This record gives sequence, structure tokens and C-alpha cells, in this order.
Amino acid sequence: MIERAVQIPSGGGLVGITTEPGAGRDPELPTLVFLNAGLTHRVGPSRLHVRMARDLAQQGFSSLRFDWSGLGDSGVRHDDVPVGESIISETREAMDFMTRKTDASRYILIGICSGATVSFLTAQTDQRVVGVALINAQSHLHGDSAELGEALRTRTITRHSYRIALRSSFRSKNWRKALQGKISVGGVLQSMLMAPVRALLGRGKGAALPAMDPVAQVRALRDRGVRVLHLYSEGDEGLDYFQEVLGGQGAERMAAIGAETEVMLGANHVFTLLWTQDRLTAAVREWTRSFAKPPAAE
Repeated sequence: MIERAVQIPSGGGLVGITTEPGAGRDPELPTLVFLNAGLTHRVGPSRLHVRMARDLAQQGFSSLRFDWSGLGDSGVRHDDVPVGESIISETREAMDFMTRKTDASRYILIGICSGATVSFLTAQTDQRVVGVALINAQSHLHGDSAELGEALRTRTITRHSYRIALRSSFRSKNWRKALQGKISVGGVLQSMLMAPVRALLGRGKGAALPAMDPVAQVRALRDRGVRVLHLYSEGDEGLDYFQEVLGGQGAERMAAIGAETEVMLGANHVFTLLWTQDRLTAAVREWTRSFAKPPAAE
């Protein structure tokens, strides 16, 4: 395995790390690009991007993990391009860089949280993307309506409060912590009781979900040959957003159009526990393996 620091000539100068298999890049495999999760720099939460990049290098995949402008070691931009536009253009420029450097022509984008949303949006505008691994994605399936986004936020919190308290695999553990004083019982009860109130108050203020097809954009990607993986931590609100938008039938509706969904029981938003990091890495490894062409029949 070979890792190198690189500088991508974009904006204030983007800084990243390439990870190459020791035996050289397999030209048949797509190149992976890891995107920032929120304000966390290119190593990813709990260094997950580093772990996954090195693990995937052992499977023959090359990758780039880099910082958008203003994050980590990358310089700041000095123009007036909105952040929502610049991070997509910078992601495409990162792919341009890897194409010039390695002749790569196909890419898989991997992101956690906001990085997942940018992966999804970039895939819609760049034909080189052949796969997106959307980890704990939220806010990507309902378009750019601020009013709808606020309505979904209220509904998501309601669903999340009840699921974590009453149906999650760690509900007993959480209640034990609450009874031991490690978690505020008042806070738990307030969250559960106030969630329906917030949902009720939101009605009549544009909170009703309009008629829409929340899987249309995913279907468009699949029709283009882009493989889509939704991977959620059980403890993440993104899972509740996913189910709220898709009417509680998220995995089923995605499977119907050829997209994949996996929920990791016991994991939180940033995969704090080592065993959840191992499971995430293994899940991404298994998914990316399917991009390798099967050996030719003799």
C-alpha cells in the first residue's frame, strides 16, 4: 500500500491523501473518493475514512480522501460561490485530478452525514460516478424545499424519539442509564412527550408532505447504472428521516428499484465503538467487491 499527500489545484488549494494498492491500481476497478463529514477533516469521524481506504486498498481499490476548501489543510476560497455549489464543484475537480493522475474514469463516492448528501447530489450531475455509499444520509430525498425540510425535521424527531426509547436494540440499556442517573429521565420523557406536540403544532403550517416520488432521483441514478447503498446506524436520526420520507417502507421501496439498504444495529452516528467501525468497514468492503468484474469463463 502506498499513500501520498497531494494538492488539488482548486479554489484555495485542496489537500488530500491518495491510497494505492501496493501491487498497483487495477484499471477495471472504480476509484473511491471520501468526502468530508460535516466539519470533520479528511480522516473522517473516528478516522473511519483512513480505515476504509486502507482496507479497500487491500482489495485492489485506489482512493482519495480530501478536504473541501476551508476544512482541514485545504485553503479557503476567495470568491462568492455558495458553499452548496462549491463543495460539489470541488468534488468533481477532485475526480478531474485523479483522472489526470491515474487515468481513472469511474468513481465511487463515499460520505457520512453531509458527505453522503454531497455524494448523492454530485452523482446526479457527473456521469463518471458509478456508485454512491450514503452513510447516515439525511436531507437528500426531499428536494430543496425549506418548508418541506422543516416539516420532515419535526416528523423525524418524533419518529426517532419513540424508536430509540421503545423499539431500538439498546432501549433497555438507555433506560437503565436513565434510572441510574447517567441520562436525564426528564430529558427522555420530555423528548418523547414533546415530539408529538411539535408535530401537532406544525400542522397547518405547511407540514403536510406534498404528493411526490421520493425515490425518483434514486431511480434515475439506477437507470443510469449507478449503484446506490444506503447504510444507516440504528442510533442515527437519518434512519428515521429515511423511513419518514418513504412511508416506513424505506428498504423495500429501495430494493424495488435495485438500490441497497443496510442498518447497523447498535451503532451511533459516528461509529464510536470499535466493533461498529469494524462492521462498517466490512459492509463497505463487501459492497465495493461487487464492482469487480467476475473472472472470465475458461
